[in-house]
Amino acid sequence: MAGPRSSNGTPSGSRRIGLLGGTFDPPHHGHLEAARTALGALELDAVVLVVANDPWQKTAGGQVVTPAEVRLTMVRAAADGMDRIEVDDLEIRRGGPSYTADTVAKYAQQGPDDQLFVLVGSDIAPGLDAWARPDEIRRYATIVVMDRPGHIGARPPSGWDYVVLKGTFPDLTGTDLRAMVEAGGTAAEAVPEVVARLIEDHDLYETCR
Repeated sequence: MAGPRSSNGTPSGSRRIGLLGGTFDPPHHGHLEAARTALGALELDAVVLVVANDPWQKTAGGQVVTPAEVRLTMVRAAADGMDRIEVDDLEIRRGGPSYTADTVAKYAQQGPDDQLFVLVGSDIAPGLDAWARPDEIRRYATIVVMDRPGHIGARPPSGWDYVVLKGTFPDLTGTDLRAMVEAGGTAAEAVPEVVARLIEDHDLYETCR
């Protein structure tokens, strides 16, 4: 006989958790709007911002990233006071390259009755088969696709369980924001005020990347 279930169909006592992983270099309004939208649209108990230690798909191509502890500080500052938006440093504590499969497996182990959702942009979704251990991600989580300008309608490959998150998300990328600061501009309008101050205090993005 099945146990009691909540109004959204989740077993009583379990949680619906969205995992939004990334380099967050820097965290910007697009990340936060995605988290807020997912909370409501998917009836999530929490969205967790998971800060990558070594984003191997970027660093393998020669991209230099801001030290993990600095990026973590920015994410914690950006999320401070936001209801049901949490920050997790498990990939930093784990060390080495960061793999979504490891993170999803860890959450599945911690809460075997939880429902996990991995949030990705539509620019990323078509390449999910190239991620490390994609079968493990499929086993434990549902992919949530957020349409991004220039990639509207792009979806995961065949075999992936996914939903599309409806919403209007700012057309922001870390690459563009870093380039803006490097060129002598400011990212103040695209990031929370506290993040803008941290960028200035740490003299981030002022050298060519």
